[in-house]
Amino acid sequence: MAALNHLNICHLYDVGPNYLVMELVEGPTLADLIREGAIPLEEALKIAAQIAAALEAAHEKEITHRDLKPANIKIKADGVVKVLDFGLAKIGGTPAAPSEDSPTISMAATQAGVILGTAAYMSPEQARGKVVDKRADIWSFGVVLHEMVTGRRLFRGEDLTETLAAVVMQQPDLSGAPFAMQKLLRKCLQKDPAKRLRDIGDAFELIQEDSAAGSPQATSLPHKKLPWAVAGMLLLGLAVVSFVHFREQPPTTEVTRFVVAAPDKTSFNGTPPAISPDGRTLAFAAIGAEGRSQIWLKPMNSLEAHVLAGTDGVGAPIFWSPDGRSLGFSGATLRMLKKIDVAGGPAQTLCPVSGGAPLGAWSPAGIIVYYATDGLMQVPAGGGTCTHVTRLDSKRDELRHTAPSFLPDGRHFLYLRVAAKDENSGVYIGSLDSKPEEQNSQPILRGVTPAKYVASVDPSHGYLLFLREGVLLAQPFNAGSLSLTGDAVPIAEQVGTGANVDNGMFTASANETLV
Repeated sequence: MAALNHLNICHLYDVGPNYLVMELVEGPTLADLIREGAIPLEEALKIAAQIAAALEAAHEKEITHRDLKPANIKIKADGVVKVLDFGLAKIGGTPAAPSEDSPTISMAATQAGVILGTAAYMSPEQARGKVVDKRADIWSFGVVLHEMVTGRRLFRGEDLTETLAAVVMQQPDLSGAPFAMQKLLRKCLQKDPAKRLRDIGDAFELIQEDSAAGSPQATSLPHKKLPWAVAGMLLLGLAVVSFVHFREQPPTTEVTRFVVAAPDKTSFNGTPPAISPDGRTLAFAAIGAEGRSQIWLKPMNSLEAHVLAGTDGVGAPIFWSPDGRSLGFSGATLRMLKKIDVAGGPAQTLCPVSGGAPLGAWSPAGIIVYYATDGLMQVPAGGGTCTHVTRLDSKRDELRHTAPSFLPDGRHFLYLRVAAKDENSGVYIGSLDSKPEEQNSQPILRGVTPAKYVASVDPSHGYLLFLREGVLLAQPFNAGSLSLTGDAVPIAEQVGTGANVDNGMFTASANETLV
């Protein structure tokens, strides 16, 4: 389990000589829910999608669970599913009263010839004590899924021996399952592993095929991947960058993984990449052999990146215009805030900068807000007068205001106030319509880490993304009431801050993609 880092797998934080430090997962087990009867199909599929995602993450690392069952699956209050007890290896001793729910026992449980797992959910090859692989988990997934949608256990006997015999000898009766589930269940529950579904990631394609067949029992089904599904991974030098889709309904995007190397004879300059609002183009800064730092553009459907002429000296985080046609940038050597059309052409100077390599944000209302040494400045995106939108508060020993991120209305923005005392530091909500000295003085997040807003399917709310000790978190945020509405959920670990501690190495797009 320590080798796995996935939203739907219980996290293991530390291992000692006689202890484990694990994530506290509150909520009922799947077994508790099933005791109340069959789970409605739509809800069951949402749960199953997350179980499948957890198994897929494990199988990609050649880890087989071997004891998947409802009692090892928990559902949190926010609907996130957690698979527990990954990688059952062995259990010492023999229970006083073995039953069909008991894990079977061995002092050398990972060897061939050993029965390992919980009787009613183990695969026939497990029940025979044969060597197992990920297809054993796929069988168990099918048994669990059947139990969710019918409320009945598929294999049951008077005792452990009869249950094992039923698993090995009886053909599973799937007649009570909804029509839309039967093709998937048949593929998962083939007694011969060679005929069984080979990859858990293919499971929901079968559900969609059956649903499309037009059965009166068919219903609208979620797509293949769970909410917060990883839709891709990007390796930038030493930084792992992952694409995550935020939706209330699971997205259709397939999982893809690929590596983006720095262009030939260049190296990344330590600032985070920036994904375009439509998620189609990645912008990043790289340093060439002659020591010049420039912006490079890489279409996400292409293997090649190209330099954006006119961007020499870029050294600050890059930010996109809301329409995706332009980029804002600056740098410690430029001493100017500039914008440039990504289609080409000369860069336009907007303002001198006093903060070296300022962080900025571009509002849908046509205003750019950026960092200065004595607060945040604003300037029309078309050029004009640069004025303060916030100022440092000397009474609070504030050191800087930085890392602006606009909210959907284009008038309000998040920004970080850093003070000499930690209790005065935090993420605040500013407004273009307020005077610098009249900005809201109540933080929405404490600490010295900035937050970025990411949209959701529902325009009234989205998520705040922020770092805590290298862990990227997402917390629901109501863009209408400007307030947090739920608990933070971990998205990724080992996320760095790059050359600027006020900016995490992640970026979000308007089409709900996070890099």
